[in-house]
Amino acid sequence: MHIIYLHGFCSSAASFKAQQVKGFIDQQEAHSLYLVDLPYAPAEAMALVESHIASLDDPNWGLIGSSLGGFYASYLGDKYGKKAVLINPAVRPHLLLEAVLGENNNYHSNQTFVFTKQHLTQLQAMYRPRLQQPSDMLLLSQTADEVLDYRQGVDYYQGSEQIVITGGSHAFDGYEKFLDKTVNFLMNGVG
Repeated sequence: MHIIYLHGFCSSAASFKAQQVKGFIDQQEAHSLYLVDLPYAPAEAMALVESHIASLDDPNWGLIGSSLGGFYASYLGDKYGKKAVLINPAVRPHLLLEAVLGENNNYHSNQTFVFTKQHLTQLQAMYRPRLQQPSDMLLLSQTADEVLDYRQGVDYYQGSEQIVITGGSHAFDGYEKFLDKTVNFLMNGVG
């Protein structure tokens, strides 16, 4: 199974969760991982990931996404009919990220970038009001997420398997306990 990991806004492939996934996948010969720093412009991020998808020889692949990466994973999973695991995902980032228009800093590289209204428009173009196959999605959410309202995910991913944990944070505390569940969900039905 080939797994594509998509990180969140202002984050990178060096994020704690991304590195947890990498460490887990590196120990398993049956799996491979695509993990890169995504461009901050949504259209560029999608072009990069879809170019990778187009290069795949193996039809057995799935997605993991955190926060904004969860939105991207939902979009791509729905578009390609693939399974996706969404960790505290942004449901409508074209509305959420209005609050951060302007200059931002990457948490890991400290690189500065400008997030614009054009980027919000790119996100809005990817928004799917209704998922084709919600059963292909697994929502992992924590109620004390300080960035996102977890209830938006619970509503949006109706028909999806949902694990909603009381407390926690936007980082999804204790994600290492869900690595097996993540990979097993992506592999279910692959044969």
